[in-house]
Amino acid sequence: MEAFEVDPRRFCAGGQSWEIRSDVSAFPRLGHEFTQGELFCRVVGETDPRGTMSLLLHIESALTLTCQRCLGDMRHALAVDHVLVLARDAAELERLDADAECDAIPVENRLDLIALIEDEVLLSLPLAAMHAEGECPRRDAHVT
Repeated sequence: MEAFEVDPRRFCAGGQSWEIRSDVSAFPRLGHEFTQGELFCRVVGETDPRGTMSLLLHIESALTLTCQRCLGDMRHALAVDHVLVLARDAAELERLDADAECDAIPVENRLDLIALIEDEVLLSLPLAAMHAEGECPRRDAHVT
């Protein structure tokens, strides 16, 4: 899937939205993490009365990871609802970063929504994907 770039200032000021439903393999960086699955993603831009720009991100899917215990398939439900504030300058970014409840990035001239979605999905993954203890399917069962 190619980049999908927007002007974030216009995207937020206009209250624009973008959504996609696609196989995870279409996302360049996600195809390496998941063996199969489909993502539904929605990004909505908004600007509050004080001029603060933010992106509302919604991502959902049931993806398949490789379990690090048994190396078998492992279903992973993904549900991300996240607000990302776009800081206009370094001072605003520093102020926003001081608030533990706020996630902020500096606003750029162009914003690649595909890369943003990939970042959010990758950040939501467990450090090591594993079935719960005792839930790995038995691959070495012997008939006696």
